[in-house]
Formats: sequence, structure tokens, C-alpha cells
Amino acid sequence: MPSGFVPSAEAVAKRDSYVPELDPIDFSQIDEVRADAKAGFAPAVDRAIERHQLELSELVIGGVDCLRVVSRSGGTDGGRMLYVFGGGFIVGDPETDMPVIGALAEWCGVEVIAPRYRLAPEHTAPAASDDCIAAYRALTATPGQLLLAGESAGGNLALLTAQRAVAEGLALPSAVALLSPAADLRTDIELFGPDLNVDPSLSFQLMRDVARVYPGPFNLDDPAVSPLLGSMEGLPPTVITTATRDLLCQMSLRTAREMRRAGVEVECNVWPELWHVFEFYDELPEAAESLAEIAAFLNRF
Repeated sequence: MPSGFVPSAEAVAKRDSYVPELDPIDFSQIDEVRADAKAGFAPAVDRAIERHQLELSELVIGGVDCLRVVSRSGGTDGGRMLYVFGGGFIVGDPETDMPVIGALAEWCGVEVIAPRYRLAPEHTAPAASDDCIAAYRALTATPGQLLLAGESAGGNLALLTAQRAVAEGLALPSAVALLSPAADLRTDIELFGPDLNVDPSLSFQLMRDVARVYPGPFNLDDPAVSPLLGSMEGLPPTVITTATRDLLCQMSLRTAREMRRAGVEVECNVWPELWHVFEFYDELPEAAESLAEIAAFLNRF
């Protein structure tokens, strides 16, 4: 971003209206938490379906229930993208991420496959990662361009999928996009630096909640749940987006640094004064601009 970048009036208003949730999640009420989150995102989902002229259908790939998304205005040209939704490994579904999925489906001209991976606390790691690699493995059985993307927790799982594809000797995606990836689940305060209390949409308490219920048999520093600590060797070209008020900004920068050290072609875009996965908020002009830049990066490969 240019040094003189000033966030839009829409971004300032949205940022100043948010109050992050500071209370621990009551996991005995997780169904209600998920329902509330889905209802809150429903208007943005509807707008995305109309804006990008999306067609949605269900299918099973590699034994995993998935949502297939195609943009009537963007077409597919035979290309596909595995997109992994976010939600802290505990909430979310492919529909909720439609503002991001729809834009990438249209602007990359691809068929998007979004796995409905299993959520914690009912299913701890490695269930979510196993679902994602199973769907990815099945997609590689068909020739053609394959892209990989994910946001937040989905960015974690997308990176894990790419790492597991390298380890298994699978065909690799042409390129990868990680939006504010939760690539390191350790909750040491010093890892977050000055970003600890500036994100209006994501709290450190949520990170602690996730660390409490998602890893299952793994320690937080195990690459099976914190891919930032795993091997970056052989990964495809990758674009990472974050923002200066993103709780995971330092994490995203560390991820980009480790990729560069491993010789991966990586582009890391840091947006001033915005927050965690701001691309989801379709009323922000910066959201469309960032998604267009992500699509342009992916379209190069």
C-alpha cells in the first residue's frame, strides 16, 4: 500500500462500530453461537449471490460434502479452486464466505469447491485438515488448473493442504491465496506484538478459545495445527493479505517471511488501518480492491 493510504469513510465507520467479543465461548451453546453467526452474515451472502450471479450446488468429493459455486458472469474455463472457509475452526460454512468466494469465482473464472469440513469442539484436529486434503486429493485426479485459497482458520487449513500435497507428492495448485491466515495457534502474547488489542473484529480471547478446543491430541506448536512451524519447501506462488489492525498481522508477516526463506514466491499485502479479513465486508471499497488484486495474482499462474 502507498504510504499516504487513507481508509475509506465506509471502513472507518465499520471499524468504529465494532466491539469484539471478550467473553469466553460457552461451548455447551455452540449450536446457538453458529446459528447467530450464520444469521448475522446472511444479508452479505445474499448480496454476493446476486452481485456475482452465483449458482450453488451440493456435491461429494473425496467423501467430503462440498459446496460448488460457479459465477454465471465469470464462467469457469475449466479451472477450479478449492476454497476453505474461516470461522476459528468452530463456526462457519461455505455459504458464510460467499462475499469472498463469489468474487474469486467470478474474477478468476473458476469453479469453486468449498469443503464442509468438520468443526470443533465435536471434531478436533486433524479432522478438518483430513477433510480438506481428501477433497483436494480427489480434485487432483482430474487434469486442469487448480487453485487453493482460504481465510483465517481456512487460511491455516489451506496452507496445511498445500504442505500435505507436497509431502504426498500430489499435483500442486498453480497458486495459493491466504487471507489473514491463522497459521500459528500458539497464544504467547509476544507473538502478537502491538496488534493484540487493535482489531475491532477479532479478539485474543477467541484465539484462546480455539487453542482450548481445536488442537485435540496435538500441541499448539505442532505443524499439524500450526503450519507456520512446518516446512514451506516446494510450495506454489502465494499471496497473503493482512492489515495493520489485524490481530494476525504479525503472524501473516512471519508466514510470508518463512516462505521467502524457503524460496517460495510470495506477495504480502498489508492494508493500513483495516482489520482481520476485511475483504469479507462487501460495503468497503477496499474489500473489492483487495479481492481484485488477489484474483489478478492467482490469474498470473
